[in-house]
Amino acid sequence: MSYVVLLFFFGLLTYMFLTNTQGRFLALVMGTVLFPTTALLIKNPSVSPQHIFLYAFFIIEFFKDRQNFNKSISNNLLLFPIGLSLVSYIFTSIYNSGIASKDMYYGIRDVIDGFGYIYAAFICGRKENVYEFAKKLIPFTFVICAFGIIEILLGDNYPYRIVNAAFPYYEGGQNLLSSMNLTESWRFRTCFTTKHPTAFGTLLMSLFLFYAPYVKNEVSEQKKIALLLGLLAVNLFLCGSRTAMLCVAFGVCLYIYFKLKPLLKIIIAGIVIFASSAALTILLQNFQTNTDHGGSSLDFRTSQLLFSIATISNSPIFGNGNKYTSHVIFGEDVRASDSSGNDLGGLESIIFSLLIDRGFLGLFSYYLLLLWMFVLLFRYRNQLKGIRGGYALMASGTLFLTLSGTIGNSSSFLFMFVGIQLGYISHYKQIAFENNTKVSDSETANEDVSNAEAIDAES
Repeated sequence: MSYVVLLFFFGLLTYMFLTNTQGRFLALVMGTVLFPTTALLIKNPSVSPQHIFLYAFFIIEFFKDRQNFNKSISNNLLLFPIGLSLVSYIFTSIYNSGIASKDMYYGIRDVIDGFGYIYAAFICGRKENVYEFAKKLIPFTFVICAFGIIEILLGDNYPYRIVNAAFPYYEGGQNLLSSMNLTESWRFRTCFTTKHPTAFGTLLMSLFLFYAPYVKNEVSEQKKIALLLGLLAVNLFLCGSRTAMLCVAFGVCLYIYFKLKPLLKIIIAGIVIFASSAALTILLQNFQTNTDHGGSSLDFRTSQLLFSIATISNSPIFGNGNKYTSHVIFGEDVRASDSSGNDLGGLESIIFSLLIDRGFLGLFSYYLLLLWMFVLLFRYRNQLKGIRGGYALMASGTLFLTLSGTIGNSSSFLFMFVGIQLGYISHYKQIAFENNTKVSDSETANEDVSNAEAIDAES
């Protein structure tokens, strides 16, 4: 089976060379999902199949369409927040280790491997219709859902074990030679080919909120997308990620809320605020010291936050260095512990790892980027039908990262589906600027642009 996996790996890479931008991005999404970060081609420096697909996408796009590649940088809507993040990485490296150091290398890798997915998706979104891409991705999404259900039925995760065993190095916590059943006594758990059920939950959440707004698009596609959403909902339950289920509910409610009339919005907002006060009291009582909920215990989260702040006491602005959390705190264990030896889990929230690694500047720059993306998607939700639900996905994704972090490079799933929508915004903003029209992807607006171009050509 290892030969089949490797044949598929190289076949997908070959397809990236032969196809167009949309096909390449589709291959990138497939490669990122099917080949987890636990499988490595090279151990030091670590290079996974995921990295190969991302790097191949950039190299091919640079040589096949350099104009769009360069414009995607110069006209990128995220230049300021990403630029600030770069400054954060650089100053963290210089402060802790100097310019010529592993710290700087880790920072560069973090920028490419993290923000690279936003840029790759942005390149695609500037050239391709988001909804057309979504339709092309439907068959693969059905495959993901099918294997998630099969994993529960068989009580084993064959795809994960087969894919990881095909590559020279494996950096995961599972025994690839024995059956892999993550289900616990009180909940189902699946992860397909991702590193962890939480990472699988991020993928499922992103797919659900990516497709949900399209359920009313074309009559011919309605049943297919409705079935897909149903299967994604089943898999959300089976993967066992409470954060994913909460974030999907939050995203759907947010999307519906902004579709309502102003008076109804005010009434619902009042009810929610009133109900939230009662719900918050119950949550505080149930989760304050309840060890049965693990990382969901408020006391547990408070201990993690205090540990993070204590760790950066000598460098609160720039932190302890890029990758400090993974290489030092988790260098010999998968769970952190304080000076008294108390278990602090995996410091799941991205807030903790950002504070420890890059300090308050890194934390601020990262959340500024997330907020920036949300504002852009929210601002153009009515003008551009192709991205009308993007803001709900971004808001839910931010909540997910805050609650459960980025285990298994799970942020890449969110960034790919958000990034393509940001590229779509950039494309229509450029059209509007060149033709002095309003930003819109409606057929009427496109006809007006075509008529204006025809008049210019005649004159």
